[in-house]
Amino acid sequence: MNIVARPTLRKYEASYPNARDALRTWYHTVKRAKWSNFVELRRDYPKTDYVGKDHYVFDLKGNNYRLIVTINFKAQVVFIRWFGTHAEYDKLPDASEV
Repeated sequence: MNIVARPTLRKYEASYPNARDALRTWYHTVKRAKWSNFVELRRDYPKTDYVGKDHYVFDLKGNNYRLIVTINFKAQVVFIRWFGTHAEYDKLPDASEV
């Protein structure tokens, strides 16, 4: 998968240093992935949720952090949309709108 954009992840790593290793692991796993649908994605990340409008929520670092991305499986592209703590995620009005 092609991930857009690596600098955004680095920004999140700087803002949430406790999540750095989890974000880097996620990045390298997804970069190597060739998922063609949500079922295949869930083989690698079984706790991922689809929240609508091509938005997917990954639970990272023992469900302490949430990463929202959009995925175009056909084009093999993942767009980073939002990252934060579980508590910050709970305050979002609609994860499919970020």
